[in-house]
Amino acid sequence: MIKKPPLSPEQDYAANPTENIWVQANAGTGKTSVLIQRLLRILFRTDDSGANGILCLTYTNAGAGEMRNRILSALRDWAMASDKELQELLKDVAFNKPATTDDIIHAREIFFTYIDNPEILKIKTIHGFCEEILHRFPIEAGISPSWSLISGAPQKVLLQNTFDKMINSPDKNDKILPAFTHIVERISETSLGDLLDILSKQYKIFFQTNNIDKYREYFIETTKKLLNIQNEPNTDFNPEKLQKIIEIATEVQNNRKKPAKYLDKIITLTKQYIEKTINFEKYKKAYLTNSDTPIDDVSKQDFLIEEQNRVYTINQHKINTQILQDNIAIFDLSVAFAHEYKQLKQQNNLLDFEDLILYTKKLFSDSATMGWILSQLDISLSHILVDEAQDTSPLQWDILRMLSGDFFTDGNTDKNTRSIFVVGDTKQSIYGFQGADPQAFANSRDEIGKQIEQNMRTIHEIPLTQSFRSTAPILNTVDKFFDNPEVISISNFKNNPHKCFRTDAKGVVEIHKLTSKQLDDIDTKSYISQISAKIKSVIDQGKYCAGDIMVLVQQRPPLAPLLVTELKKHNIDVAGSDRIVLPKFIAIQDMLNLVRWCLNPSDDYSLCCALKSPLFFMKEQDIFNICQIKNTINTERAKTDKNLKPITVFEILESEYTEIHNKLSDIKNHADNLGPYSFFSYLLNHHSARKNFISALGNQVIDPIEEFMTICLSYERTQPGTLYHFLKWFITGNSEIKRDMDKSQGVRIVTIHGSKGLEAPVIFLIDTTRIPESENIINITQDDYPIWLWAPRTPNSEIYKKLQSDILNTQISEYYRLLYVAMTRARDELYIYGYTPYTKANKIAWHTQLWQTLSSDTTTDIIRITNDDIK
Repeated sequence: MIKKPPLSPEQDYAANPTENIWVQANAGTGKTSVLIQRLLRILFRTDDSGANGILCLTYTNAGAGEMRNRILSALRDWAMASDKELQELLKDVAFNKPATTDDIIHAREIFFTYIDNPEILKIKTIHGFCEEILHRFPIEAGISPSWSLISGAPQKVLLQNTFDKMINSPDKNDKILPAFTHIVERISETSLGDLLDILSKQYKIFFQTNNIDKYREYFIETTKKLLNIQNEPNTDFNPEKLQKIIEIATEVQNNRKKPAKYLDKIITLTKQYIEKTINFEKYKKAYLTNSDTPIDDVSKQDFLIEEQNRVYTINQHKINTQILQDNIAIFDLSVAFAHEYKQLKQQNNLLDFEDLILYTKKLFSDSATMGWILSQLDISLSHILVDEAQDTSPLQWDILRMLSGDFFTDGNTDKNTRSIFVVGDTKQSIYGFQGADPQAFANSRDEIGKQIEQNMRTIHEIPLTQSFRSTAPILNTVDKFFDNPEVISISNFKNNPHKCFRTDAKGVVEIHKLTSKQLDDIDTKSYISQISAKIKSVIDQGKYCAGDIMVLVQQRPPLAPLLVTELKKHNIDVAGSDRIVLPKFIAIQDMLNLVRWCLNPSDDYSLCCALKSPLFFMKEQDIFNICQIKNTINTERAKTDKNLKPITVFEILESEYTEIHNKLSDIKNHADNLGPYSFFSYLLNHHSARKNFISALGNQVIDPIEEFMTICLSYERTQPGTLYHFLKWFITGNSEIKRDMDKSQGVRIVTIHGSKGLEAPVIFLIDTTRIPESENIINITQDDYPIWLWAPRTPNSEIYKKLQSDILNTQISEYYRLLYVAMTRARDELYIYGYTPYTKANKIAWHTQLWQTLSSDTTTDIIRITNDDIK
């Protein structure tokens, strides 16, 4: 008998397709199940399923795929179940209770209707929906009909090419060269990559800006107002006043028992300033610290306050003026970059993910055009459902509001039901770096509600608070922590208390005392050893296997690689990382080092790295001995003839390790004549490299190597160039692969962002002391045009620091939402650890606040919360 879990009253109401629903759901409350149930009811309760257009939008392709599979699985059950079983399955779907014979026949028919016409149910990401629109209506959107989508490594290469072309062709725009020259003087060479990132993010700002000159004027004037530098301060000084300051300072100094250094500086620098032997930059040091704040001792002297204020005001104006000039330069570079990037994409018939949203928004901005486009789709749109709505960016919300604007103006609500369903959780909005804005979730609810009120419709807001995932100790810990007033004041977190469905299930939360390198004399490796030992003890108890455990980190290095190594020492299966950046993956690095040597045989460093790798398995001592021999020979050569070419490690190998030398010679000969795919295939298959990598690093290397070979094959088929060109292209693209950790065997090590949508019986949270860093670019909301402030490093500007602090507060709010996501991934057990290289962690760090909030015994090393602790 197929068992079907009952819906709660809130879930049942939210799944009613005749109501417009806005769901605010806690983690683990079955919001996806509600969405699936609503879709099934729509399919079942419509007389003509083929005419029932349903658009279901979700955040990721993986989420869309899971939703399609669950719908298909449910419909397949309808088709395959016995009449009695099907009657049970239709208990919450059909109007009749119990379902009638006609209901049963109708349910079986829906499966075949859906198989024959899957487009009646469009389950897509917002980008996937926009992609379909633009492929079907390219002319209306003003793009080439043969466009293709660019993303990932190819897009990074295109962005780099755009940057190079813009800088190397400054004659096209008289503002580019001065702007670039200005910025290069303000940043270090290593920051050029950051500059490219900034310019890449500015593209969407200029997409719909028709009058750049007007925007530039607005940008400059608004920035001046923002920095309070509309008017130049009076920099002229009154010699008489300054002379009076010298006299009073001298008198005060003479009356002191012990001379004050700051008064000596006042007297000396003021004299020099009056005589004009020093400039303002040196003079200001009499009144301001190195960080450009007023000196406290000076502020205590009444006769110095007026001059100190004058100096501070002038200095702030200078700093803010520098910020303005920096941002004018960034503006000009951004305009040129956006233009060049757009041109390159047009020349190659390409769109990126940002374009999908921007062109669709532009296309839908005309309601008549949007109405015509929707009428030309295969279906007549009747229902809109949005999953994970808290991750939707403001631009994406614009498209959804356009879709819902005239949604209810046509059709009888009884015979031609139309509905909108939105489900999300602002507590889980953690993708701010991708444009997600939790405030947009609430704002859009109000705006869409006002839109449909005009058609006598309302949106009902339904909270889902009952968690079907986590045990009572976990939920109790979450509520107790996030309801703490101090945590609320730091994080601005708005918690909805959780109800526990699994009240009888045993659970545990353990928070281990902070490990400090300075206090406990424990390094990072030892800290990870403690965690791996705990993981082993959990597995040895027999209740859980390695695949039941997920370890969460904020960022992969340095903890994730160390943990993989330690777990392997305990013979514990490891699923590896959820995301692998291929150029940084150790096996790929080893092969790339070998290529670098092939391209430059005098590159001894790259060769030594390759020799130490599983490609050759040479010991460090042997490599050291070879280098000693090389250095000795080169020293003797230099004594006899300084013009002699130095001997290389490769040449030493000929006499010391003949077999390795011959192997390297063969590899180099093939590198001279083969493309990337052919070369690496030869290396992996003819020199046992694949076997050696698997032997040394385990089966987790197979996926990255195979993905790397796929990239090589694609490059060799589509791109001209040698191994040298491939190396540059591959490193620039910074290719990465994402792995489906939900289906992996072994302990899963996942970033918290990557864990969204996943769960595990046992969660280890080990990266709990890292805190957000201040951004060097500040985006400021304006009514007319976007405004931003950029600085190569935080300037000593009072205004800039205040704005940066406001942005940091937004980051801290998301930082704590990230903690909520991490804690609620656990089904049964949650273990929290923390490590700091200092004596203590930052006040706002997760571990600091968790320990302060939940610890009742200051002498304990472990806070342990079980079912028995919950009253």
